[in-house]
Amino acid sequence: NRSSDLSVMRLKKVDFYWINRDQHSFEWFVSLLSQLEIEQMEEDGTFDRFLEMHMHMTSALKKTDMKAIGLQMALDLIHKKEKRDLITGLKTRTEAGRPDWNKVFENIDRDKKGKVTVFFCGSPALSQILKSKCDQFGFEFRKENF
Repeated sequence: NRSSDLSVMRLKKVDFYWINRDQHSFEWFVSLLSQLEIEQMEEDGTFDRFLEMHMHMTSALKKTDMKAIGLQMALDLIHKKEKRDLITGLKTRTEAGRPDWNKVFENIDRDKKGKVTVFFCGSPALSQILKSKCDQFGFEFRKENF
């Protein structure tokens, strides 16, 4: 359908946030994400960083936690050297803890890429937080719960 092809072409950027409790929860989907990373690198630059992935593991201790500082530094060094995340195998670095939604929404708003729609699938509690942020920043919010 020609009209749907045109609407896809207007899509400028996708920020994909995936939040899991542990490493095992990433495994079922990581091969598809890896393929998307490869395809994006092979593009001729037309969709320069069209897909930006943000991976978060909530059971991991943050860099600010003294018990985890050594591990997080080692993971950073390995990622820098190998250009791969040790947890998922992706080029995208997995961050410890939850995203800072204030910073996320402020950055998206500042980038001014056009109309922003947030698509969400997950817990009702996080849905309420993201809906509130969307209202605050004037973004459209769509969700799917299952």
